[in-house]
Amino acid sequence: MLFKQGQIDRERITGAIIIISLVVILMSMLGVRLLKVNVTNIELIDRHLYSIITDNGPVNIGQEDILRIERTYTKAAITGSPVELDKIYTTKGFIYISSIDPFYEMGSQLINSVDLERKPVWIHNSTGSNSSLENRQKANLELVQPFSYSIGTSARLVPLTFSILSLQSLSLAIGGLALIILIFPLRLDTPLRGQSLIIQEQEFSTEEDQLDVVAK
Repeated sequence: MLFKQGQIDRERITGAIIIISLVVILMSMLGVRLLKVNVTNIELIDRHLYSIITDNGPVNIGQEDILRIERTYTKAAITGSPVELDKIYTTKGFIYISSIDPFYEMGSQLINSVDLERKPVWIHNSTGSNSSLENRQKANLELVQPFSYSIGTSARLVPLTFSILSLQSLSLAIGGLALIILIFPLRLDTPLRGQSLIIQEQEFSTEEDQLDVVAK
């Protein structure tokens, strides 16, 4: 009923959907912020065993726990000096480290213990050495997907974290679709109205012609 009343109601509905989506996105961002676990230090325990010190306590990882390493080179917005950002996926969650962190040297030692060639993306080869790089990349992304949460996150909070992230993605999709409809409205009834006006004009002209004939 609301869609049949005209363009104003449709704009109100899409506007309301966008506002609700923005509120959900902001709430989900706040939730992710509260659930985030910060890494405070990295310590070497043994030759191939490291301890990741987090806000929720230490987490021990070895070389066999590392699944994927991503290196990114960028520049700090304020200083302009180059900053290296590294992301390490493990079987116990992922770690972000940057060159401005006090534990970066130990983090680099952890990375270099498996990535000897300093590749931009290092992956754990679980599909065999004969597999193509594309197949290995795809298999590796599927492998690390269940561990896309901060290392040190409590096991009972992991489902909640993924639920919040899924809700955030859904809100972005719905809000984006509503924004597209708001900017480019679907005027499906416009041609029908135009056709009805043409038909009415034709009927009026026919009636006028008939009256002219009768008058003559």
